[in-house]
Parts: sequence; C-alpha cells; structure tokens
Amino acid sequence: MTTTLSRRQLLALAASVPVALSLGSPAHAVPVQAGACSFVPVAPSRLAETRASEGQFGFTRIDAHTIRVQIAGRNAVPANAAAAVLNVTATNAVAAGYVSVYPTGTALPEASNLNIDRAGQIVANLVTVLLGTDGSVDIFSSQPNDIVVDIGGAYIPQASPVSAGRFVALATAFRAFDTRDRGFGTGPGQTESVSVASVVPANAIAVVVNLTVTESNGPGFFTAFAAGASRPDSSNLNADAAGQTRANQTIVPVGTGGTVFGIDVFASSGGHLIVDVAGYFTGPTAAVAVEGLFVPGAPYRALDTRTPGSYGRLQSGWTAEFDYSGRADSQAVVVNLTTTQTRGAGYFTGYAARTNRPVASNLNAVGAGQTVANHAILRTSTAGVAVFTQRGGHLVVDVAGYFIGSPSAVLSVSAAENPAPGASQLPYALHLPSIGVNGYVAEGVANSVVDKGLVGHWPEVGLAGENSHMVLFGHRTKFGSIFKNLHLVGPGAELTLESPSDDGRVYHYQFARRDITGDSNAEIFGVGLLAPLPNVSLVACSKTNFLPTDTRHRIVVTFSLVRVDPG
Repeated sequence: MTTTLSRRQLLALAASVPVALSLGSPAHAVPVQAGACSFVPVAPSRLAETRASEGQFGFTRIDAHTIRVQIAGRNAVPANAAAAVLNVTATNAVAAGYVSVYPTGTALPEASNLNIDRAGQIVANLVTVLLGTDGSVDIFSSQPNDIVVDIGGAYIPQASPVSAGRFVALATAFRAFDTRDRGFGTGPGQTESVSVASVVPANAIAVVVNLTVTESNGPGFFTAFAAGASRPDSSNLNADAAGQTRANQTIVPVGTGGTVFGIDVFASSGGHLIVDVAGYFTGPTAAVAVEGLFVPGAPYRALDTRTPGSYGRLQSGWTAEFDYSGRADSQAVVVNLTTTQTRGAGYFTGYAARTNRPVASNLNAVGAGQTVANHAILRTSTAGVAVFTQRGGHLVVDVAGYFIGSPSAVLSVSAAENPAPGASQLPYALHLPSIGVNGYVAEGVANSVVDKGLVGHWPEVGLAGENSHMVLFGHRTKFGSIFKNLHLVGPGAELTLESPSDDGRVYHYQFARRDITGDSNAEIFGVGLLAPLPNVSLVACSKTNFLPTDTRHRIVVTFSLVRVDPG
C-alpha cells in the first residue's frame, strides 16, 4: 500500500517522539583508525568572498574556473586541522552548472557539492572537505559565478580516544521548531530562538540541524548561531525568490540565551522556518571513547543512477542502496546527496540499509526536472546505506568520510523491492520516422482534440506501460493530415511514444499488421487484438484500398511493443 504524505511531511518531516541516543556499546572493538579526527566548533565567519561589491577577499584565483582558499590557521580554525566544515554559496551564476570543493593538490574529483539550475540562482550547501596542501581547498565552478565561503567547524587529528568532538546521532530526527505550528512565519530581520535541551545534553559543543524554509517571503538568507551569541557575518540557507522551499544541513555551536539552551536563527527576509535535529557533538566532560571520531577522505562518488548498469532514473517509491569504503567500522557516513531530473515534488530519505525507514527526509524537490543537493549525515548498517524516493529522479551520492562506530544490524537480508512503474500518463510525443510523422497524443477523439492536428487517444483503452491494446486516431486529409500517408507504413516500420518528462520512459514498437475495417469500434479493436500485446493501433478514415479517404471504413496499423527505455 502506498501512503500519500502531506505537504508538511515533504519538508524534512520528523515525528516528535521520545528520542534515544544511537551510540551504545559497540558490537566489536573499534580501533582508532589512521586519520581519525574530533570536531572543533568554530564561530561562523566569512573566509572568502569573490563578489567585487563585497570587497573580494580570502582567495587566490587559479584559473577562470578555480579559486583556492586557505582554511587552516585562519578565522580561529586550528593550524593542524585535517578537514573543515564549510558553508559554500554560489551566486550571480550566468548559467546552470555545478561547484566542486576538494583538497588542494589533488585532481578535480567527479564529486560535486552545489548544483545550479538556472542563471541568477543563489544556492548554498554545507560542505565537509579534507584539507589539502598547506590546509587549503580548491573550489571549481563549471560556469562563471561568485563564491562565498563561511567556516562552520574543523576536524583535528587524534591518535587516541577522546571525550570532546565525537558525533552522536539521534535514533530519529527530532523536530525542534516549526513556525507553521503557530500559524505565522518568521518576519524580515527577526531572530528565532530554538531549544534543543530535550535531545542534546548540556555539555555538548555543537548540534547538527537541517534548516528548511518554505513559503519564503522573498530573496534573503538565514543564519544559525549559538543561542545568546552575537550574529556572525555568514549565512546557512538562501532563498532567491518568494514562495520557495529550500533546505540545508548545518553544524551550529550551542549556547544559552536567556532560558533557552540551543541555537538562534536570523532571517533577513523570512518565511516559514523548520529546524530538525540530527545529532550532536560531545563536550569535554563526556566519556572518553573512539566511537564518533570522523575519518575524512578525498571526495568520491559512491552511487550515480545515471551510470549504465545502475538503477536508472528512480521511479516513485523506489529505494537505492550504496556502500562505501570503511563501512565495516562506521556508524554513519557523511555524504552529499544530489537528485537531478526529478519526476515531481517529493522527498528523499537516507537511512541504514535494510532497516526500518524513518519518517524523515534529507532532500526535497518542489517540481519535475529539478536538480537539488544537500549535505547529509546518514546511519549505516552491515548492508550499507539506502535512499528512498517518494516521487523519483536520478540520485547521485558523493562520500566525504565516515564516523567510527558499529554499523546497525539489518532487519532483512534482501534489499527493498522496487515495484515496476505503472502506466505512463498522457500526453505522449509520437514519432513514426518511416512517413515523417512527429506529433502529440492527447486524450479523446472528439473534434475538439483531433481538429487541432493532435493524435487522439481513444477513451477507455490502454496506456503505454500497461499490458493492453492502445488505440490512437488522427486525420488524413485535413487539420494537419497527420496520418495522411498511413497506407505507406509496412514491415520494418518503428513507432515510438515518449512519456512526459516527469516520467521519461520511451516505448519502442515494431510494425505488426495493417488492416481495413468498418467504422465500428468492435471491428477496429478486434483486428488490433490479433497482434501481440502490449500494442498500439493507429486508426484513420480510409478507402478499402488503404488510400485517403472514406468515412465508412478505417485503416488500422498495429505495432507491438519491443522494448522500453527507462526514464
């Protein structure tokens, strides 16, 4: 049974239930691995700015597409930092493209961190990145744009167990704040105080949250910072128009402001604000342990459904699984999730593979054809990590590192079953190359449809994607005469039907037979059913010699399905 979720559930929904901490006694002894690091919170500040209007500072131009930013030893980042947590914003983009952040001194990776759909779009994302030569990173932009880099934290090497800076994931995401519950959003220039005291201990040093804005008031930004602290000159989430839905994960130092233990969130323009807590980093009075230390690595691609032999463009309700290096000794993985060619508005949820899927989300799309990315820290199991999609689209997963611990036990030995997609809905694009026909199929065979030069889909017959007989009608001597030369179609002819972009399937049919019938539905449908199913019959008025035209008879050319290209 498929459950339809409300719009609120699409927006990083998390049930407000008692929360248990995920870190317990490990299933096996876990060593301090080479490269293991603890987290050090750093007060948010701006490291680099390429906009001339803002003074252009903090970077070196390497070439037309690449800048270099020194991270270690600047803006309170420890000089021995091995990795950093950055908030990277792309603005003033001249075209669609992507941004990759990677260690200086290494080759440009296949992985990406930000994706831009259109010129002028403002996009921000959290980036966890291994530092390269002299503690710096390179930032590559596929198209000209401006880049803004804010620091959010750092990871420093550890050779033995430690107390502070270890990650603790909550058993399930916790919704700490949602302005929709009170009936009005955050106003321009307003700061909201968000308590995390019910799920984060008082000795924690930072909290991992997912910030979501929906129904944005207009272009603007949101900045998260420790409660009671001064607002930094940085941003965590950006909207570039009214009415948008955007999400971004961030790591925020915690503090106390008045009676609130947690974080503050400033809105420059405003809108409805949702804050979900994913976990926290331990403080100096926590137990000494190895679990929760971070092992960073050069970014690499763990899954790309566009790759031949992979899942293909995910259908509604499908689940994809991926594995990664180091999974056997890890409790969670740090990834960048990207969806492209989305099939419609919906969400993606990452979780430990072959365990119960939580009622939460990590990535949200608000329509078909989008490209959206978001940073995520995901639980892992002995089978790896799974990502469920509500509406579908291509999925790309890039790995930045993992947190030491024990993977969860699986509850099933088999991967989630991905159901075959149902019928493709109208309209279709129709191509019949042998007679040069390129048209569109719409519902109905009434004059209001076919007199527009469209091909009409006979009501109550099959659709593409069903094991049935589909019947399509078109004119031969007027209103575009789309089926004028239907009599020339014969053995070897191929017909294709393309479903809408949010589906994307392409159906290939091969000529099966050609008949002349009377004008009754029974005769027309009857000859079509003589060809192997699933099939499609093209129908038009005809003389008995197959030439145009006589309204007392019909030419029926039937094609049988030979293959389907997944969308």
